[in-house]
Amino acid sequence: HPLPLRVDSSLALDLSLIVIIVMFSAVTFLILLRLNALASGLVHSRSHTSCRKSSSYHSSLDAPSLLRSATMDTITEGTGLYTDEDIPATDIAAAARETEANLFRVELDKAGLSKCHGMLHASGCRRLPDLSKLTPSQITSLDTNESDNAIISRMWSDNYNEDNNNNQIADVKLSTIVDDGVYISDQSFNFEVICAENEIYQGRLFTIDQCNQLKRMSEYHAYKVNSGWQGMPCKSIPGFIPTTEDIFRQLFREFYSLFPGTIREGSIQWESDNEPHLVKYNGEAKGAPLHIDTSHRSITMNVLLSDNDDFGGGGTYLQVIDKTIKLEQGEMLIHLGNLEHAGADITFGVRQLLVAFLECEWEDSEQVTGPGL
Repeated sequence: HPLPLRVDSSLALDLSLIVIIVMFSAVTFLILLRLNALASGLVHSRSHTSCRKSSSYHSSLDAPSLLRSATMDTITEGTGLYTDEDIPATDIAAAARETEANLFRVELDKAGLSKCHGMLHASGCRRLPDLSKLTPSQITSLDTNESDNAIISRMWSDNYNEDNNNNQIADVKLSTIVDDGVYISDQSFNFEVICAENEIYQGRLFTIDQCNQLKRMSEYHAYKVNSGWQGMPCKSIPGFIPTTEDIFRQLFREFYSLFPGTIREGSIQWESDNEPHLVKYNGEAKGAPLHIDTSHRSITMNVLLSDNDDFGGGGTYLQVIDKTIKLEQGEMLIHLGNLEHAGADITFGVRQLLVAFLECEWEDSEQVTGPGL
């Protein structure tokens, strides 16, 4: 007969503990797997790779309308405006541009030229030594007051070096011309579809030269009336409307093709006498919170006039596609005014936009706007 198996009590206790530990580890592992699956599903559900259509596409949004009275307010957290991909951990080039932009402003303030920042920036100056690369005729054409002209002229003479100037002048594109004839009769808008379902488009309205021309026109005018401006109707800037009206006339004609069969011919017009208008973010600034421009179906257009190297941040977040659109200089974003959207914060520099709100008659609506283009 086999002998009965005898197990020491201490050994049995050790085996029991091992079994309990193994079972606990297995349960913990299964729980972690489940949590990871749930997190992955949540991320997947928020993916913006598809073009989602808003249920309020043809009607007023259910949320309260913020309209355009809060365009300088703070963006609330949780809007999905920023991702890890948007803000690299290290961006030496952007950090250098930010330092340079801030230093230029501080140096102008110390020199007593804070009022001249806008016009000097629009002329191409990004550093204090750039002033020495202006020609005497360019300094004269700035048409500053006697005091500012004396300071600029003195700084020019203190920093001017003929050999150094000749070697670097090609790297600094300075211009003080505001009527140099850069406009052409036939403009190519190069429209691209961002989301056809929700009628969101991107294209090019101005060339880089045209953008720089318009910035000089606006800043030279602002120097005389309000150098700290944040918003300005284009009609208040001498020569702005005559310079751009042919391009806008062409653009309005293109809209009938962009929205085929939906806009009644000849009905497109500016929403008010203050359209189009300019918006300027100067230094670190909060963007606009989620809002709509109109409670009915209209057209909103944003055009970036600034060089992308001149600022950090920026972009338009469109909730219906859960995506932030960032434009290149001269490009325009076109979307319906009753789509919820927001503006991302500006982290540094100068960002200037041309914004326009357009009214028109839609074929599927009784809305009447009056005569247009």
